[in-house]
Amino acid sequence: MPIIFNSDIHINDSAKSVAFILFLTFLFFQIPGYSQSFNAENYVVTNFGLEEGLPQSSVNDIIQSKDGYIWLATYGGLVRFDGNTFTTFERSNTPGMVEERILGIHEDSEGSIWIIAEAPRAKLMRYKNGEVQSFPLDRSGGFGFRMRNAKDGSLLLTSSEKLLKFNGVEFQEVDITKSVSTEPEKNYEGGTWVNLNKKIVFFKGNKAIEVADLSDQFDGIFEDSREFPAGSGELILATRSEGFYKYADNKLSPLKFEGDFKNLIFSNFGVVNNGGENLYVEFLGHIVVWNGSELKLFNPVQQNSELNFKGILIDSEDNLWFGTDANGLFKVRQSAIQMIDKSEGLSNEKMLSLTILDDGSGLFSTNCGGLFEWRDGKAYSSKVQEFYQSGCNWSVFQDSRGRIWIGGGGVYVTNSLNKEGQYYGEAEGFTNLGVHAMMEDSDQNMWIASSNGLYVNDGEQFFRTYTEVDGLYYNDVRSILEDKQGTIWVGSESGLNTIMDSEVSKIPLIGKGEDSSQPNVRAIYQDDENYMWIGTYGEGLFRIIGDEVQQLTVKDGLFDNVISHIVEDEYGYFWMGSNRGIVRIKRKDLNYYLDGKAESFTIDSFGSNDGMNSAETNGGFQPNAIKDSTGRIYFPTIEGVAVVDPSKVANNSIPPPVYIEKLRSEEKELSIAEDIQLSYNTAFLEIYYTGISFTDPKKVQFRYKMIGLDDDWIDVGTSRSALYSKIPPGNYTFQVIAGNSDGVWNTEGASLNIIVIPPFWQTTWFYTLVGLLIIGAIGLIYYLRVEQLKRQNARQKRFTEQLIESEENERKRIASELHDSLGQQILVIKNRAELARKFVEKPAELDEQLDEIMQSAVISIDDIRSISHGLRPIHLEKFGLTEAVENLCSQVQDASSIEWSYHVDDIDEIVPKEKEINFYRVIQEGINNIFKHAQATEASVIIRRTDPGLKAMIWDNGTGFDPLDKLNAGGLGLSGMNERIETLGGTLSLNSSAKEGTTITIVIPIKEWAVS
Repeated sequence: MPIIFNSDIHINDSAKSVAFILFLTFLFFQIPGYSQSFNAENYVVTNFGLEEGLPQSSVNDIIQSKDGYIWLATYGGLVRFDGNTFTTFERSNTPGMVEERILGIHEDSEGSIWIIAEAPRAKLMRYKNGEVQSFPLDRSGGFGFRMRNAKDGSLLLTSSEKLLKFNGVEFQEVDITKSVSTEPEKNYEGGTWVNLNKKIVFFKGNKAIEVADLSDQFDGIFEDSREFPAGSGELILATRSEGFYKYADNKLSPLKFEGDFKNLIFSNFGVVNNGGENLYVEFLGHIVVWNGSELKLFNPVQQNSELNFKGILIDSEDNLWFGTDANGLFKVRQSAIQMIDKSEGLSNEKMLSLTILDDGSGLFSTNCGGLFEWRDGKAYSSKVQEFYQSGCNWSVFQDSRGRIWIGGGGVYVTNSLNKEGQYYGEAEGFTNLGVHAMMEDSDQNMWIASSNGLYVNDGEQFFRTYTEVDGLYYNDVRSILEDKQGTIWVGSESGLNTIMDSEVSKIPLIGKGEDSSQPNVRAIYQDDENYMWIGTYGEGLFRIIGDEVQQLTVKDGLFDNVISHIVEDEYGYFWMGSNRGIVRIKRKDLNYYLDGKAESFTIDSFGSNDGMNSAETNGGFQPNAIKDSTGRIYFPTIEGVAVVDPSKVANNSIPPPVYIEKLRSEEKELSIAEDIQLSYNTAFLEIYYTGISFTDPKKVQFRYKMIGLDDDWIDVGTSRSALYSKIPPGNYTFQVIAGNSDGVWNTEGASLNIIVIPPFWQTTWFYTLVGLLIIGAIGLIYYLRVEQLKRQNARQKRFTEQLIESEENERKRIASELHDSLGQQILVIKNRAELARKFVEKPAELDEQLDEIMQSAVISIDDIRSISHGLRPIHLEKFGLTEAVENLCSQVQDASSIEWSYHVDDIDEIVPKEKEINFYRVIQEGINNIFKHAQATEASVIIRRTDPGLKAMIWDNGTGFDPLDKLNAGGLGLSGMNERIETLGGTLSLNSSAKEGTTITIVIPIKEWAVS
């Protein structure tokens, strides 16, 4: 069977890896002394199968690539795992892949993944940059094809007869020359050792030297070999089914094995530790470890002896991974928490109170399930129950005199669990509803907490009782502590008290100390700075310094608001039990946060994934969480006793590699490139990212930001995607960082440049074009305006000249009329007056002359009126514009042979008073033009007040004319009419043609001053 091995990936150089492998050696090989420890289950096993995302239940090989991903060879394709999600590469989604039934995988020095498929289509495939390329596999060179990376980075392929090297295009056979050196093999340095069956070959610098031929020392077949320890020049040679041999100094010697190899078929070397402590070897279905002196079988999942293991890996975080032929993938890692439960002898796992006895054994009480003694790694039903029968016991304690106190419905005291003791009940002065906590003070007095108060016993009798009457917040007391100053701290289900010299004081934690508002106190602890720490049920953690009380809750970063236990280890960490698990927090960090010197604090939480049967601890009884002489801490839980050894809890110091794995936009997946370009109208962009951490992947935290859009980090917890909608056009950089379960952050993270292409109207070239157009338009407008002003000036000049000429003509007309009519009449009057003087004495003639004078005067008056009316219509002055126009039209209708019709709306106040004459003159000029030029038989004047203003139409059915000729004519005429209308802000349009009549339309908008 072809198997792939990657020496570079499987080897872990860290010192932690050495310790961890030694630990596993102790664990699985049952080294004497270790089996006497309190627990043999000190590892956590996680199984991944189809429900977790594997495409198939057979995992044939495992590697970890340089970028941190774990890769699996399965019969359902090539699988990549980041600790959270399995991603499968198969023919349907991977260009170039021709086979999904994969037996082995290997990463070369350039990061490409090499794949070997199952026969009969066995061939080599290389996965690189999302595509697969196939290479033929020539089987004429023997059997047992294996791949490995040479120390110089070359990719080697070996069989039983040939050594091949990949040249970037194909695998070429390497010529092997025989060694002529007489030096021992270990003097070969800087190269790579391989075996071609019985030939030992050293490869370096594109040269292969046959160092030895072991045919004369062994008749069988050597399947594979490993230099072990690394750099020693000593080889471990594996046979198919005849065991292992060690080759050193040209000598071959068998390795000692505790079992029989006849039923074991060699498959592959597994993980090699550079420290030289252990070498893992995979057989078909079994694993063997060589520790330098002997080989031993072991099963990392002891509760299932039927598993057939295939593939071994220790990842960069010291987790062990095992593939199986039908049971998926297994992860085995050191357990932070070890359990004492039914497997150690507990018949009831609901633990309440724990205490360590003077002889080093433990005494555990359960929730109405009996008492248990803990010694030599086993739990036994306590013999004390032969002398003392109690259905429920909630507190156990041993005082400084060696007496053991057991609290239930009463108090039982004995000097030995194997001997009968004394019972304290009502007859002995102890009346209670159940014992929940016990403590001995510095005067050797025993304090017994019950549901109906606090009792004090001096070793012989109960001599003092404290209740609500004495000042307790509440009678149901659950925790007691004597501080270094001799003050007794008392925690009840509704408040905290202190007792000093028999005086009870209330310590308000919340508000002003009203009884109903105080929290349920579960734990009390005094640190070496004399700060008091109070754990509560539902209100979090309190710190008391003198009279100052400060509170911490989940809003501040606590894992849970229930704090039932507080124990400090020798490293300055608080270990606290809660309903959600056990939490570790550095006390110094809490103080820094409460003192305002830090913005946050780091917590480590432990639960089911860390070895606990249940994350929920049991509180409200004392003693509860205890520490033994070795520093191990015991917590009561609802499913056994959880034990943690702080000295063995190591932080994961490896920051998780961060990658952006997938992009989606509008239900379409985008290819990941250095720069991503999006259209301005892209509805949304969803970015999927990952942080690779295998120790506790569900606790990996993420932060991201879109530089250019939101420059501040966004904390998103464990979410592995970011969604942006309608990103504005521009250049952005998406950046994401991740922190592992121990708060170690990869601050570099991963980034992606995103370019949102603007619409064409927001591009630089468009802005430039628009700018040029605007500049051109401004220039054109300026030019047109100048030309317009020139025309207006020319027109105004012509108008002024015409006006002057008109005024002169008007003066001439007036002068002529004054001379011809009024002057003549005045002359007549003068002459008649002279004649009248001659007829003074002739009354008849005098009367005749006076009559002539009067007639001449009347004519003169009419002439003056006519001249005056020509200058300024009297109706316009007296009655307004509407009356003046109507009067003009009426006179025309009465005095003309043309059939006239007219209609005039009320148009007063539409135009300013001082400009009404202009409108009147236009109407008058239009009518005069009809009389003078139109030769019309019908004509009309229509003036209406409409929206948006005044509209006048003068029409006739006369001969008509060419408007352009008339507009360019010299007299006032139409040009003067147009000028007058422009002064009113209106427009004059003319429609006329020869023999078709003429229509003049005038529109004057209503100004603000015209709105009544």
